[in-house]
Amino acid sequence: MDRYAEVADAYIRGLEKRLSNGLPVDNISSVASFFVSRVDSIFDRIIEERIERSKSNDEKARLKSLLGRVAVANAKLAYLKSGDIYSGERFRKLKDAGARPQRLLWASTGTKNPRYSDVKYVEELVMGGTVNTMPLHTMLAFYDHGKAEPVLVEEFDGPGKVFEEMKALGIDYRAATDRLEKEGIDAFSVSYLGILSSIAAKREALERKKAFAVRFSLNGFEAAVSEALQEVGSENFLERLWAKDPTLWKTGPEDRKLIKDALGWVALAEMMDDHIGEIEGFAKEVKEAGFRDAVLLGMGGSSLAPLVFAEAFGSAPGYPRLTVLDSTDPEAVSSVAKAIDPERTLFIVSSKSGSTIEPLSLFEFFHEKLSSGMGEAAGKNFIAITDPGTPLEGFARKYGFRKLFTNPSDIGGRFSVLSYFGLVPAGLIGMDLTMLLEHASRVEAAVHPCATDENPVLMLGAALGTLGRLGRDKLTFFISKEIAPFGMWLEQLIAESTGKEGKGLVPVVGEPLGSAESYGNDRVFISITLGEEDAGRGRALKRLAEDGHPGIDFRLEGKYELGGEFLRWEIATAVAGQILGINPFDQPDVELAKKLAISRLNSIGKPDGLKPPGVGTEAERFGVRLGRNTFDKLGAVDSDPGKMLREFVGLVGAGDYIGLLAYYNPSDAGIGAGLESLRRTLREMTGAAVQLGYGPRYLHSTGQLHKGGPRSGVFLILCHRPGDDIKVPGSNFSFSELELSQAYGDMEALDSKGLRVALIDMKDPGTGCLREFESFLKGAAH
Repeated sequence: MDRYAEVADAYIRGLEKRLSNGLPVDNISSVASFFVSRVDSIFDRIIEERIERSKSNDEKARLKSLLGRVAVANAKLAYLKSGDIYSGERFRKLKDAGARPQRLLWASTGTKNPRYSDVKYVEELVMGGTVNTMPLHTMLAFYDHGKAEPVLVEEFDGPGKVFEEMKALGIDYRAATDRLEKEGIDAFSVSYLGILSSIAAKREALERKKAFAVRFSLNGFEAAVSEALQEVGSENFLERLWAKDPTLWKTGPEDRKLIKDALGWVALAEMMDDHIGEIEGFAKEVKEAGFRDAVLLGMGGSSLAPLVFAEAFGSAPGYPRLTVLDSTDPEAVSSVAKAIDPERTLFIVSSKSGSTIEPLSLFEFFHEKLSSGMGEAAGKNFIAITDPGTPLEGFARKYGFRKLFTNPSDIGGRFSVLSYFGLVPAGLIGMDLTMLLEHASRVEAAVHPCATDENPVLMLGAALGTLGRLGRDKLTFFISKEIAPFGMWLEQLIAESTGKEGKGLVPVVGEPLGSAESYGNDRVFISITLGEEDAGRGRALKRLAEDGHPGIDFRLEGKYELGGEFLRWEIATAVAGQILGINPFDQPDVELAKKLAISRLNSIGKPDGLKPPGVGTEAERFGVRLGRNTFDKLGAVDSDPGKMLREFVGLVGAGDYIGLLAYYNPSDAGIGAGLESLRRTLREMTGAAVQLGYGPRYLHSTGQLHKGGPRSGVFLILCHRPGDDIKVPGSNFSFSELELSQAYGDMEALDSKGLRVALIDMKDPGTGCLREFESFLKGAAH
């Protein structure tokens, strides 16, 4: 309040000076700007830390009663103070000369805490003579469901009592607001310099004609894409997307609710800007605590963006090395455990649902490892990122985690890259989060005022959706090796969002570039190049375009432009989903494989508990098993493993794709080379696109497409007997048994959908067995 009194005094002194100099004062307007939601953000953090430390239930209850109340109480006190100032004798003379009171402006009124109403700081501050500067998503939310009912002074519920209680509890209001003021000034300075930088960059880009550089070669599909683009434009897609209008995709009540609760990602660039200080402050704490490694335990949307950051950016000097462990393969678990000093490692347990079996099993393993030497202090080597109210949140409190980040619950996992799920791991390795979000903001700012037929994001979505609908559904990506992991993130976004209701786009990432004759007429070639294009790849892609294949070419100048690419592809995927007529925000077929895997785990110890599913036979070093429906399709199939494989591969037809699904250690270079060789062999044998996915990672990525998408998939699951196995603490199963249960469960899920599936059960985990299988497969083809 002292600072506000100084501001009001400065305004009045200025008016008084003008009046004494004979100048008019009736044409002057002014506002005094107050942070709102940021006040709650900083005080809620202080209060929550106090709650964690408090031993008294009474004190905890008093502290909890303050959560979410400080900002509005602060604003109401300012409003009362303003009334006193501008109804006083000093201002009366100025008012008689036509002067206007300085109005209070409520700034930062977008809700940051997912536990609060998204219109809290609008509805509670509807006061006469004030200004509320709402961000776009808050304005649209208020238009949709807000209540514009005046808040009268006589109805104020003692805002001063909040500050009295804070003082009684020892919370230093002045210190926190001084810090907030400094952070605000710094943020505005950064934003101002950012605007200047953006203008300079935009000018340079326009001069070089590289703004959002993308080139479409549609090769005969121009009219169809243009028609779809105009239809998207006529439906005001972007405006309705930012308004979180679920009827863009579906109109049924259940779908509308699900979609409405999944669109929080559209405002993340702006929302998370207010949390950069929190994340960077924590990253500094971790760095100063001497942690050398950070290991993220997660799957799918919780792990793929951090994998991009770890491999594409690496760690800044002095920051921990980030490793992403998204595998239950015992070799993968063991290799990470051997590569780190657990006591100098920060473990990030990351799960939206907070109940995902893979990261929770990995947590149990590493926590037990640490507890043997650190006792109860082991919890300080863990942090959690999850939605509010999940089992993982309970774990974090129970085990005394160093930090808990609760993410807004209205963001789906695959759309969460710019939320805590992506930004916390990025901050821990010293990435520039402001720059990353700035590039996302540039995309948002660029697409909104853009005419539909010039909008690069709508154009991308319209092209993907239209080409997919017309049979060009194999999106084949070629990405510069410096940012190659971005392809894995794209793979999940596109496959899990579009692969349902028998429709979908099939992303093919990392497949070796072939000659024109090695591709069918179901392909779209997408090149994402960082810096200068590889000349050989450029010539090959040009030949493919000349041969009639559609292509889309992106050029990035720097790695941080990925911040904009995340948002570009999220919006484009939402557009493509509308054109395909599906809901891009659900994953209705993922649960089936999970249930079947759990059923397998529950059968451990019983007769035939982990017996491979399907019908099959044995070769010397591996078993071959066909899904029951696949076996029936082939009729009287020979029990010879070579003939069985030949007939299975013979099921692949024009327009099909192969899912090569490998339950192996994804960080084993030898296994990776062996799988890539097998991938090339399968393409040469069939002419089909070949997706390569590691299990169980792909279950949280392309698994939805496999079971819910077009019935053009033919699936070859590879699993192996373990070398050295590892028991999952507190469970009756090992990591190998968990991995096998997931492989067998997915085969049963695919088979139950009537899809073509085979499982190869390798008798040892080494590369030799894998090479032998490839040779056997080649021989079987002749």
